[in-house]
Amino acid sequence: MKIFKRTKAKKDAKIAEGIKSLTDKFKLKDKIAKANQWADKHKKRVSVITISMLMLSLIVGSWLTLTSTYNEADMMSGLSDVKPAFDGIRRIQRLKSMQVDQTVELTNKGQQLKHDLDSLIRLPIKSHKDSVDIMVKYRQLELVVKYLDNKQ
Repeated sequence: MKIFKRTKAKKDAKIAEGIKSLTDKFKLKDKIAKANQWADKHKKRVSVITISMLMLSLIVGSWLTLTSTYNEADMMSGLSDVKPAFDGIRRIQRLKSMQVDQTVELTNKGQQLKHDLDSLIRLPIKSHKDSVDIMVKYRQLELVVKYLDNKQ
């Protein structure tokens, strides 16, 4: 990275040196100073010239726009139909929101399973049905956790 920084610094130095030599060669500083002095002495003329140039560019731009052979149909023909792209974006967003909803639903189901499992485990005396429920809910909770871990 230091090599690139050095070469960039060298290039920047060469560019600055080139600009300085051009300004010295054509005596641009002196010419700019003289133009600024003239502009300070003739403020009304500078304002008139500036406004005139702006009006001229507005008129020429308007004239070129009105006399151009382009019409809107020609300009729009180069654009492709964007409806399929927007349909694709909407489909992706819909699928993403469905995925988020499913993840939230699974998370809630996992929390409910854990709560049920904890309450079954806390029972001091368990029946055969309670033991089977513990095994089933534990397996379901494992599947939910495994699925959520794989998604992330």
